[in-house]
Amino acid sequence: MASILIVEDDLELQHLLGMVLERMGHAVQGSPDGLDALYRLREEKPDLVILDLMMPFASGDAVLGWIRSTKQLKDMRVLVVSAHPNGEIIASQLEADLFLQKPVDIHVFRDAVTSLLAV
Repeated sequence: MASILIVEDDLELQHLLGMVLERMGHAVQGSPDGLDALYRLREEKPDLVILDLMMPFASGDAVLGWIRSTKQLKDMRVLVVSAHPNGEIIASQLEADLFLQKPVDIHVFRDAVTSLLAV
């Protein structure tokens, strides 16, 4: 069982992804925006962060940049799931482990999570 933080401002999608992950046996927490995620990541060290790019208060690219520049977090696995038109480029530049374009296929999502947690 892995601990996973879902950072997603679309609460319905956050809930759906959380249900999928819980059915896979993982412990899931949700964060509705980038600022909340930054606070949580200072206290908790999840095994995987699932991160949207377009969010209020602090964007996903700001969160990912902070993760990669913080010594204690820089090796944390991050899956970016976003509808941002340049999402794949941004995720790659900020060294996300994997990028999935919204709308995301749940089977592809599950496979991506399994793959990232197997590393």
